[in-house]
Amino acid sequence: MRLTSRPADRAAAAGEPAVREHGVPGTPLRAALVLGLLLGFYVLALLLLFVLAVLDLFLARGPGLTVVAVEGYLGSLAIAWCVVRAVLLTRGPGDGRDEVPGVSLTPSEQPELWRHVRNLAERVGTRPPTEIRVVPGANAMVREDARWLGLIAGERRLFLGVTLLIGLPQDELDAVLGHELGHYAHDDTRLGGLLWALHGRLQHTVHTLRRRAARDEAEERARTAARAARRRTAGKPPALKREPKPGPDHYLALVFCAYARLCLRLTEAVSRRQEYAADQVAARVAGRDTTAAALRRIPALEAADDLYLREYALMGRDAGLLPPEGQFHGGLAQLLADPARRAELDAWTRGPLQEVVSEESSPYDSHPLTADRIAALEALPALPELPAHHALPDAGRTTGRTTTHPRRPALALLREPDRVLTGLERAVLSRETLSWRRVPWAELPAWTRRESWAREAQPLLEAMAQLTGARSVHVSRASAVPHLHRLLDLIDHGLLYDIAGRLPRSEQAGRSSGRAAREFARTAFRSALRRLALLTALDTGLCRWELCWSGPAVRAVAPEGFAEALEEALDHAIAEPPGTSPLRALLAGGGRPPTATPTSTASSAFSSAVSSGGPYPKDPV
Repeated sequence: MRLTSRPADRAAAAGEPAVREHGVPGTPLRAALVLGLLLGFYVLALLLLFVLAVLDLFLARGPGLTVVAVEGYLGSLAIAWCVVRAVLLTRGPGDGRDEVPGVSLTPSEQPELWRHVRNLAERVGTRPPTEIRVVPGANAMVREDARWLGLIAGERRLFLGVTLLIGLPQDELDAVLGHELGHYAHDDTRLGGLLWALHGRLQHTVHTLRRRAARDEAEERARTAARAARRRTAGKPPALKREPKPGPDHYLALVFCAYARLCLRLTEAVSRRQEYAADQVAARVAGRDTTAAALRRIPALEAADDLYLREYALMGRDAGLLPPEGQFHGGLAQLLADPARRAELDAWTRGPLQEVVSEESSPYDSHPLTADRIAALEALPALPELPAHHALPDAGRTTGRTTTHPRRPALALLREPDRVLTGLERAVLSRETLSWRRVPWAELPAWTRRESWAREAQPLLEAMAQLTGARSVHVSRASAVPHLHRLLDLIDHGLLYDIAGRLPRSEQAGRSSGRAAREFARTAFRSALRRLALLTALDTGLCRWELCWSGPAVRAVAPEGFAEALEEALDHAIAEPPGTSPLRALLAGGGRPPTATPTSTASSAFSSAVSSGGPYPKDPV
C-alpha cells in the first residue's frame, strides 16, 4: 500500500467526524457486506449443486434410461464432484496474510518512537498499536487481530518501511503515521481478517480450477498426440485434428472468476473511500500540504530504493560480497545525501507524478491513483486542528494547510539506528546471503570486479598448470601479476596453442577441426587472457573502479587510451608469431601512452571493456 496498507478502529473521537465525506459505510454495513460475500461464495457452490440435482430430476422424468440420460447423469456427477472437490474440500491459505519479516521495536528499546506514535494516536482519538515493526521497502501498513468477525478488537500492529524512515523528514512521516492511525480510527482494520479470508478463498479456488483445467487440457492433448503416433506407426492416415473440449473445471473457473470480480469491485470500492478518509486524518495531524508532499515523495523513494538495492547493495552478489553491516538498507541514506541524487529526488517530487503516466484507474485497485488523492487533499478547505492533549516532541503547531515542524529526519526518532538496520538485515536476508564477505563501500566495486575477472580467468590458469605440471592456483585473493608474466613467458616459448587446447570449448568449437579449430582456440585464449590482463591492471593500480553515488554505480578510472592500447597488445600476443612485449610494457606502465595520467572519468571504450565481463546482478535477494 502506498502511504498505508489496507486495513481498522473505532470511529474517531474528540470531535473528529466519523469521516463519511467520501461515503465510507459504517462498520456494521461493511461487516455485513464482507460476511455476505463470503457466505455467497459457498451459497454459489450449493446453488450449482442444486441446479445439477434439478436437471437430474428432469432427466429422470424422461422415457427410461436412454443414452442421453446416462450421459446427462455422468456429466452432472462430474461437475458436482468438481464443485465439491475445488470449493468444499480443498483448504484455503488461511486468512491470506503472511507474516511480514522485519524487526520488532519495543518501547524500552525505542522510547521516543513509541512516545511519538502514542501521542499521534491520542490526537487522532484511537488506541495505539501494540507492536511497531520496521520492514523493508517504502511502505507502511496496519493490521488488527480482531476476533468474532471484527466485533471484538484485538492487538494492533504497525509496519513501517525502512525506506520511509531513511528518506522522509519527520513531519512527512507524521502524515504517514496519521494516515495509518486514521485506518484504526475508522475501524478499517477490524474487518481485515475477514476480508483477507474472502480474497484468499476466492483466489485459491479460481487458481485451483484453472490449474486443473489446464492439466486436463494438457493430458487430452497428450492422448491425442499418442493416438496420432500409433496411427502413423500402423501406416494409417492421420485423424482429423480436433481441439480438446474444455472440461467442467474450465467452466466452473469462469463462474467463480466472475464472482471474484464482483467481490473485488465491491470491497475495493470501499477500500478506496477509506484511503481518502484516512488522508483527511493525516491532513489534520500533519497538515494538508505536508500530507500531499509525502504522497509525492513516496513514489520517488520507491524508485530510489529499487535503484539502490539493484545497483549498490547487491553490487557484489555474484562475487559473494555485501556492504558493511547495517548498510544493506542503511546505505540508501548515502545515496539520498548525494547532491545530484537529492536534486533528482526533489525534481521528481515537485514534478508531475511519473507513475500515473502508465497507470490507469481500475475498479479492482485497493487504492485510488496518487494524483487523485493529492487533488482531493489540495481541494480541502482549511481544516481544524485535532486536539493536542500532549505536545509532540520537536513539533510546532499544525494547521489544516501546512505544518511548522522543523525538517528533522524521521530516522532521528530511532535510538541507535545502526543496530536496527543490522537487525533488519538479519531478519530479511537468507542465511546464505548473510554468510557473504563484508567489504567497505570504497572497496566493494574493485572487489566485485576482481572476483568476477578471477573466476573468468581461472580456466586459463588451470590450463597453464596442466601444461607445466604445477599446482593449480586461484587468484581470487592473490595477486595476478606473477601468473600473467608466467603465462606470457609460455607464449614466448610457442606454447599458446598447447594452453588454448586445454581451455573449455563450446559445442561448435568441439566439432571443428583444422584451421577453424585453431581460430576457435585463439579466440577463447584471447578472451581469457584479456580477463587476466585486466585483473593485473587492477592489482597493480593501473586501473581502478570507484564507487559513484551520483551517476552509474561504478566509475572506471584508467589512463587515457588504455582500452585501445590493451586491445592492440592482446592482438600482438596471439599473433603468429606472438609478441608479448606490448602487453608487458602496457601493464608495467611503460606502454603506449607512456605519459598518460589517470582521469576521474574513463573513456567510454574502457568502460565498455571492463564491463564486458558481465553486468552487475539486477535481482534482489
